[in-house]
Amino acid sequence: LLGPNVNIARIPLGGRTFEAYGEDPYLTSRMGVSFIEGVQSEGVAATVKHFDANNQEFERMFVNEKISKLALNEIYMPAFKAAVRQAHVLCVMAAYNKVNGTFCTANQYLLDKKLIHDWGFKGLIMSDWGGVHSAVPVANHGVDLEMPTGKFLNDSTLIPAIKSGKVKIAAINEKVRRILRVMFELHLFN
Repeated sequence: LLGPNVNIARIPLGGRTFEAYGEDPYLTSRMGVSFIEGVQSEGVAATVKHFDANNQEFERMFVNEKISKLALNEIYMPAFKAAVRQAHVLCVMAAYNKVNGTFCTANQYLLDKKLIHDWGFKGLIMSDWGGVHSAVPVANHGVDLEMPTGKFLNDSTLIPAIKSGKVKIAAINEKVRRILRVMFELHLFN
């Protein structure tokens, strides 16, 4: 299920603000955790989105959100952190936008450091629809599944990148491991 949306409402004209829980990080965290626990109790994977700071429609696919690490950690990330640590969400959707100069789908700080290393996320990380802009940075920093198709994460881009050493086999193996872990969690295998 492609929800919940736990982005913090900060621009009232944001096109997706109606489906999020407001501007309060604590309240958004509590509501997001409850939503995820309810969905996943029925054997369905929830996908918390849009990681991170996806709050506006104008230039949504390319805007560069310049946000201090303090603000990221105290305002924009608490609901995502709660989704991972408290609700054990199975999937995270990386946002379209850039945060501090790097697209969220290839953002080492967001995906590798915070989500995987600091919070211990072991589930599937997918892109928002059309949110991937290149193969190598995305393959190296977190996103496991490019949605809706493999425009960049495909045989013709990944195989040469692996053969040249730009992408490590271990990175691909970890992506496969995270995808399979979610499939096993959902009992899609006997």
